[in-house]
This record gives sequence, C-alpha cells and structure tokens, in this order.
Amino acid sequence: MIKLTDINKSYKVGKRQVHALKDINIEFANQEFVSILGPSGCGKTTLLNIIGGLDVYSSGELLIDGVDTTNYKASDWDIYRNTEVGFVFQNFNLINHLSVLKNVELSLTLSGISRSERKKRALEALGQVGLLDEVKKKPNQLSGGQQQRVALARAIVNNPRIILADEPTGALDSETSMQIMEILKEISKSKLVIMVTHNEELAKLFSTRIIKLFDGKVINDNNPTTVHTEQSEAKIKKRKVTMSFFSAMVLSLKNLLTKYIRTTLTVLAGCIGIVGVGLVIAVSTGVKDYIGVVQKNLLANNPIVISSSTVTSSSSSNNNVTAFPDTDQVFISRPMTTYENLSAIDEEFISHIEQMPKEYYSVVTYNRSITMNLLTKMNDTYKRVYDYDFIEMSSNMSFVSSQYDVLAGKLPTTPYEVAIVIDKYNTVSASLLNYIGLEYDGVTSYSFDELMDIEFRAIYNNDYYVKVDDKYYTRTNYRDMYESSTHSIKVSGIVRVSEKADNPLYRSCILYSDTLTKALQENALKSDIVVEQQSYGINKNVVTGQEFTETPGISSVYSKEYQYERNLVNFGAVANVTTINIYATAFSDRVQIGDYVKSYEKYNTMQNISYRDYLKNFSDELATFIEILTKALIVFAGISLVVSSIMIAIITYVSVLERTKEIGVLRSVGARKIDVTRIFTAESVLIGFASGLMGIILAFALSKPINSLVVNIIKENTTLSYNLSTLNVVVFDWKYLILLLCGSMVITVIAGFVPSLIASRKSPIEALRSNL
Repeated sequence: MIKLTDINKSYKVGKRQVHALKDINIEFANQEFVSILGPSGCGKTTLLNIIGGLDVYSSGELLIDGVDTTNYKASDWDIYRNTEVGFVFQNFNLINHLSVLKNVELSLTLSGISRSERKKRALEALGQVGLLDEVKKKPNQLSGGQQQRVALARAIVNNPRIILADEPTGALDSETSMQIMEILKEISKSKLVIMVTHNEELAKLFSTRIIKLFDGKVINDNNPTTVHTEQSEAKIKKRKVTMSFFSAMVLSLKNLLTKYIRTTLTVLAGCIGIVGVGLVIAVSTGVKDYIGVVQKNLLANNPIVISSSTVTSSSSSNNNVTAFPDTDQVFISRPMTTYENLSAIDEEFISHIEQMPKEYYSVVTYNRSITMNLLTKMNDTYKRVYDYDFIEMSSNMSFVSSQYDVLAGKLPTTPYEVAIVIDKYNTVSASLLNYIGLEYDGVTSYSFDELMDIEFRAIYNNDYYVKVDDKYYTRTNYRDMYESSTHSIKVSGIVRVSEKADNPLYRSCILYSDTLTKALQENALKSDIVVEQQSYGINKNVVTGQEFTETPGISSVYSKEYQYERNLVNFGAVANVTTINIYATAFSDRVQIGDYVKSYEKYNTMQNISYRDYLKNFSDELATFIEILTKALIVFAGISLVVSSIMIAIITYVSVLERTKEIGVLRSVGARKIDVTRIFTAESVLIGFASGLMGIILAFALSKPINSLVVNIIKENTTLSYNLSTLNVVVFDWKYLILLLCGSMVITVIAGFVPSLIASRKSPIEALRSNL
C-alpha cells in the first residue's frame, strides 16, 4: 500500500543543515498496527508527517498504491489527507470554539457531505469511542482521555485507510492510555495504523510491528512487510474537497462568539469609521436639502430678469471738451437721448426663451401688457377702469394653482374672466380699489360675494374712438358705451398666496388669462383706428391728424417710429412684452439659464436688452463653497475608511496568529489554502457586517445631538435660516445605508485579504507546532 524508497529529509536551522531522515526504505501493508520508536529528535514525527502528506520529502520516492507522489500538487495532497488519512495528535489539536460533534464533522464538511449525513456519521464515530453523551460539550469541558477519543473519532469519521497517531498517549495517564491503545488496536484490524511513541511497553503489547529509528535512520524492523505493487503513473482518484462559504462563515461565527467580549470591542472599534462616514453622508444629504430650501426661499422673489427698455441713442454737444481743462470757462452740456423704438424684445427672442429646457427653471413669466378700455358701474355711476393693476396670468395653470389658494370661485380660464388676488393678510390696496372704481373711503372691508359681483365692460376701439374730420377722439359718454357693450368681464374668483408658496409671482392685483389679451388684440387689429394708423405708418398720426415728426425737448427726441409704435400700443393692437422673469430653484440652474439665454445668435447685437441676475455672484460663491465642502467631506470620509481598513487588517492578522493551530488542524484534515483564506475572509465579512450594522445604529443614535449642533451653528452663523425649529440636517437615505453596509463588508474583505493570504500560506507542520 505505502512504499518509501531512499527517502531523505533535510532542512535549515539558521545556517546549519539538519538531516532529519536518511535513506529511509519502508513498506506498509493495508492492515497492520505499526509502532515507530526512537529517542527524541530521531525523525519519528517527520517520517509520520511525510507519510501523512503534511510535510514534503527532500529526495527519494514515496509510492501510495503504486502511485508515485513525486509530482503531486498541493491539491493532490489536500485530497489525500482528507480521504485517505486520519491524524491523532499528542495534544489532541481540537478546535475549542466548536462542540465535540462539530469537531468530528470537520473533515466531512470539507468533503461536501450533507448536514444530515455529516451528523449521522459523526455520531457513529463518537459511538465507536464511547462519547455519545458528550456531543454538545466543548473540548475544554472534557478530560484528557475524552479529548483524545474525540480526536480518534475525528480521525476515523471519514473512513480513511490510514490512521497516523503521534504520541497519542503522551498526555494521558496509564489507564486512559490503555483505553486509547485498545481502540487503535481494534481500528488496525481494518486499516493501517502507524503510531509514533516513546512507550516501548505499550508498543510491544499492542503493535503487530515495531520500527526503530536512530539519528534519522531505520535501525530495526521486527516484522517487515513487502508490498508487491507495480509503480503506476496514475494519480489518486480525485474527490471534491472544498469548504463552502457558508461553512466557513459558521466556523468563523462560532470563533467570534466564543470571544464575544473582544469581538464586541472589535466591532465597536471597527464601526468608528462607519459611524463617521454614515454621519458625513447623512449630514451632507441634510445640509444639501437645507441649502435647497434656502435656495428656493432665496430665489423665490429673485428671478433672473430679462428686460427691454425703449431703444435709444445718446449724443452730446460737448464732444470736443477735454478732461481737466486749464480754463476759467464753464461749458454747457446738451446731452440728447433719441427714443428710436418702443421695445427690443421681439417674437423671435420670446420663441427662443420658450424652447429653453424645462429642467432649467420652475416657471417663466412674461410681463406682457395690453391697453384695455374698461368701464364699470357702481351705484348708477359709470366709471373708467384703469388697467394699472391688471396682470396677465402665467399660462402654466398647474404652477399658479400650486402657489395660490382659490378662496372663492375659480381661476380665470375664459377671455372674459378675471380673479382678484389678495395678500396673506386678506388685504388689497386702496389704490387698486380706486383704479377699478370701488369706494374705499370709510370702508374697512368687502366680502367675497361683494367682490364677486363686480362687473367690467370691455369697450372695443370702434365704440371707444370716434373720427371727426381727420382725427380720432375718445368718447366720453361712459353710460352709452357701458350699456351698449356686450363684452362683460366678471370676477371669477378670489385667490390668495399659499402658505407653502415658494414662488409667489403676483402681488395684490387683478389677474386675467392670456385669452383675454388675444381677444382684445384681435379686435383691436380689426378696428378702424388701428387699420388706418397702420395704413399711414409713420407718415401720419391718426390722433392728431398730422404727420409724425421728431419731437425734440431739452434732453430728448422722440422718433417717428417710436411715436407710431406708441400709438399702436395705446390702441391695444400690440401686447407689449417689457420683462421676462425666469425663476429657478437652484443656483446651478441659473448658470445654465444664463448660458442658454446668451446662446441666442442675435443676443450680442440686441439693443437695450438687459440680462440681470442679482444673485449671480452669491450663487457662484455658494456653488464654490458647496464644492469645497463636498470635497472636504469626501476626504474626511476617506480618512475614516482608511483608518477602519487598517484596524480591520490588524484585527484579522491577530486572529490569524491566535488561530494558527486551528489552521494546522484544518490543513491536516484536507483543507486547501483557499479554504483557509475563505475562513478568514468569512470572519472579515462578519466583522464588516457587524461593524456596518453597529455603525448605522450608532449613527442613528447620534443623529439628534449632531442635528442640534449643526442647527445651532447655522443659527449663529447665517441669517438665511428657514424653518430652523423643524430643520433636520441629518437625513438618512436607506439606499445609502445599504450601500454603506455592503461597503463595510467589502472594505473588511479587502483589509483582511493580506492576513487571510498569510494564513493560507502557513505550513501545516509549522501551524500544528504553534503554541497559540
């Protein structure tokens, strides 16, 4: 079965070469009880380790069932130890954090056997050594003899053909030693048992063969065996030997729970970085949310303003005067402004604004006004209504509805409906009442019903203007015009700014829809006065009946074009856009809006167009601050993670040192290097999971005091504070918490990789010799 030919083993001790075995030639049969005797240091254990595949010979030939092992790979030896060999050690080498049953199951775990089958076979092995009543105990709860029986059960549970026992009775009393030897003798009836011992009496009493070694050589073999086998190039039959990650996890968990105090302290230490990162993310998220609220409140009443004033040009009569002249004369300056056109915002530019990406802004409003000829009747008195406080409502009805509450009626939707806007105190200005013809002297309030009863009549140009000779005049008979008009404009609703409004667009005013603008403009364009004015163009003013001429003053000149356009506006034929207000909810959006507006190809040549962003400088500074803060938080988080990683690496390495003997035991039952790595990786994952979970819990626990601290800092250092009484700047997002938990495990695996690799590379012999 096993044949050793000219086996030599040497190793270095410092600079000295030590020859542990010298030209060993031994053969072993399938069933026999062989005792190897000799003084300490003669090579007995070394020989046993070579036979068991724990150590590698320096030269010679080792045949197993006729198979030459010279070219065996590490994986071949792992399979051999797991399937063919069972080890029994002098100091038992049991894993203290596992129960008796789990110790015996260990080699079966590596064989991929099911849990139920493992338990069944482990109980059978424990029954053979008489320990069925002790299966739930830990090794440190057993006597020495019982521990050696557990080791015997572990050795035979996988039904190996070879049992290798290294001083199995060396740590036992004589009575217990006899019991162990009886068990080994029984086992030798069906297996090869090779025992290393100093006790020659026990060897003679129980062994069928005694081999004596001295100074690394065989000096006597009282019953040599000749194994008649032919050398084969075949390899041992491969059987899957692997430890599942779940099994590695269970093994590591039991070890961690055994040292629960240290494990708890380790988890607490490891979670420091997680707490820091978790709070950084939470505070960062909360502060960003708060900044978003501040931005919305700050930007609500500060839109980007694109305005158009009258197109003008300027000149001066003193262009030749030099600065700081040496003279006693005081010159007279006659600067002159020429008003050339009424407005510079045209339909093409408005179309460009309307095509702006929706994500840049919350709402765009156009201060578009049209001249209205309105009359009202109050207590049998007919009055002119002035349109100073009439404002065209945004066409974005959903946005208006989100900013204003309808207290009575509804928002205007048809051409002949208007709404009265009141402020948050339910007040309107006396001037507005005056303009629409309502009494305000001695009146403290009006009911909603009274305001809803207000009616206006739109007077179209053909009814409002009359031509006499070559001029147009406005009619003054309000009664006749009011009673003959069929275009009644009713108050459809009373609206008030909402408490939750972040963009209150309108002050107290009269709101009307753009459909009214279109209706009035369409009628005006068909009216006689407009048709006639357009036909004459700048050649004649239909109001004066005279030709348009430039009208000079002390410092201004009104061009023919300007006067002509002014007439069309006064006649309601032009809905003049003087200002465009663009509201954004974030500072970053304002930059994009500015870039988009200025991308208009005619922007640089447009005269008298003013683009004003009063908060641009502030927004730039805040954007820079947020960027710097974010980078600082990232650096802080990175430092925390590095510290956490180093700590986990150190802890894993300490665990490797503490479990060195366990590594040797695992390798002796066939565990591969990757299985050892997997065990410590599993331990890293468990520590990472526990640290991450504990870090999240502690971060939650610290959220209230941290929130109070940050809120107090905000109160003391800024005036831009909104709703601080309910402000929460520590905001946890479950998505980030899950990522943080996963990240904690990934980091610990990375941190524990090197220690795990160190553990896997440990020699089984060196690991078993460790005193840790």
